[in-house]
Amino acid sequence: MKTFLPRIYFPYLLLLLFLCSCSPLMKQLSQEDPASLYNAALAQENTGNLDGAYEAYLYLWKTFPKHELAPKALYNAASITARNDPTGAAKLYLSFIKSYPHSELLPKVKTILLKQYINEKGYMDAQHLFTEIYAKTRAPEMFQQGLDISMGLIESKQYSKALQTIAMIYPLSDEHLRDRLFNLWSSAVEEIDQVDVLAELEPATSDNQLLEVLLTRQANLYKDQEELDIAARIMERIRNKSMQSSPRGHTTKNTIGVVVPLTGKWESVGQKILKGVEHASRVFSDNDTPNVEYVIKDYGSDENAIAGIINDLDKYHDVISIIGPIGEVAGGICCNEAQARGIPSFMFTGGEIESAHESYCFRNFISVDIQVTTLLEVARDLNIKRFAILYPSDHFGNIFTSLFIRNAPQYEIEIVRQVGYSTHLVDFKEAVNNLISHLEKPVPDETTDTGQNDLMIEPDFDALLIPDTAINAAMIASYLPYFSIEEVRLFGPTLWDTPDFIRIGGKYVDNAIFVSGFFIHSQLDFVQEFNNNFYYTFGYNPSVWEAGAYDTAVILQNLLEGEEHTRESLREQIVSLKDYPGLTGSTSFYSDGSIDKVIYVLTVKGSTIHEIVP
Repeated sequence: MKTFLPRIYFPYLLLLLFLCSCSPLMKQLSQEDPASLYNAALAQENTGNLDGAYEAYLYLWKTFPKHELAPKALYNAASITARNDPTGAAKLYLSFIKSYPHSELLPKVKTILLKQYINEKGYMDAQHLFTEIYAKTRAPEMFQQGLDISMGLIESKQYSKALQTIAMIYPLSDEHLRDRLFNLWSSAVEEIDQVDVLAELEPATSDNQLLEVLLTRQANLYKDQEELDIAARIMERIRNKSMQSSPRGHTTKNTIGVVVPLTGKWESVGQKILKGVEHASRVFSDNDTPNVEYVIKDYGSDENAIAGIINDLDKYHDVISIIGPIGEVAGGICCNEAQARGIPSFMFTGGEIESAHESYCFRNFISVDIQVTTLLEVARDLNIKRFAILYPSDHFGNIFTSLFIRNAPQYEIEIVRQVGYSTHLVDFKEAVNNLISHLEKPVPDETTDTGQNDLMIEPDFDALLIPDTAINAAMIASYLPYFSIEEVRLFGPTLWDTPDFIRIGGKYVDNAIFVSGFFIHSQLDFVQEFNNNFYYTFGYNPSVWEAGAYDTAVILQNLLEGEEHTRESLREQIVSLKDYPGLTGSTSFYSDGSIDKVIYVLTVKGSTIHEIVP
């Protein structure tokens, strides 16, 4: 009797027979060596068998993708394909970029792929890859590629992408290329009729010439839409740039770069600095203008753009000095560039800027150490011997407190206590309580009807330093009487120099002492003259920003009068300047970039701020 296998086993039997027949091939594959495969492919390529070499390289890459020879195999396969099939080669190059982002061949692959995109008129892909490569290298040999991409994008009506590319390469391009790029920029901008598209291009546009064209087009579009107020504000921005010199022109005047944020988060401060410089340049007066011209550069909210801007100022404008930027981080970036290029620079920051012993980086601004020293000198003159410190636990509060404690012994002042509090605090009752919780509270006599005012706490300090904002300090001051703390004088930083201090503090901040970089109500004649002239010109009262920028510009203008100057000779003049009578205080500069200032000391009397020093 015959027996048969059930049909259910037939597929498994066929699979077994197939595997057995493939066993020699599988054994061969398992024994393959990537190095041998690569050498075999290389030999075929050298003998002209490109198809065989291509298949071998591709097989190696797919079979051993993590082997060290896999990137080279894929690269070689793409190079062979590029001879006859650019589209296929592009796919392989993209696979390379995705698979091996850390390969030493990656820059070469991207460069080849970029050229291929341009040759095949794939300008959108080319623009994307160009942006990625240029951001890292800024190589001059890429400028022509940027021009080609821009022209191709304009031809295909991709105006916004073309303008992004031009904005990248324009600042560092040579004279001839800049002319062509400027013409392309002007024509492309005119093709855009949406103001929001133009506005999106502003942050990437660091060059003032390009930016003026962009803003003018925006203003005209708003006029067409009868949005006249918006158009007027844009025209005001354009007017602010009227001091910019043309890179094409030749001038015998010294050129000073002004690097400030005229857009973005710190726009208001940047505009104030610019107005101070404008006032110093006498462009709005009948007096002769100084022997300098200013090149205005806006870095907006992008502090990383500052290095490129300074390179542009150095390469294309040959600036002899720089005014700006604003803040500790921006100042550090500027200082690194200025020091390396030997350009004397004045930064608006109260923070410490690391620089060399023979520094080109200067701060014509009130630093924390100057504020601390001034307050300690005043305390000594008032015979105040004991301080407590109530401070916010942030960067400024910690630095201010640390410097105050470190320098106090030099003035025979004792710090009896320091108490920190969270920057998120809105009720300062507990913070004040922590300041005096260790003190013994008076116990009333049971036989005597003693009121609360007769049970005052006797603090063990004569003055209280609060290195915080005017609002917070005023709120803290209002809590002191609640704990029966009286006869204690409050000391504070320049942050207190706002109307909020008196508005919120009221009678509780009477006799408080604080410092200021500029006091508009000063009795000094030259300060009053500046205030009157500035108000007549711009229609508002100046602040420390306008005054500081004015001082800096006037100092440079005075030093650059007369004979020819170099950056080195200008630096030597700066460090030799002592006791300059500026609006922001008598100022002296030193070789390491540090400064010394005699700043304003103010006090409150009957809800009015009065000047103690000078």
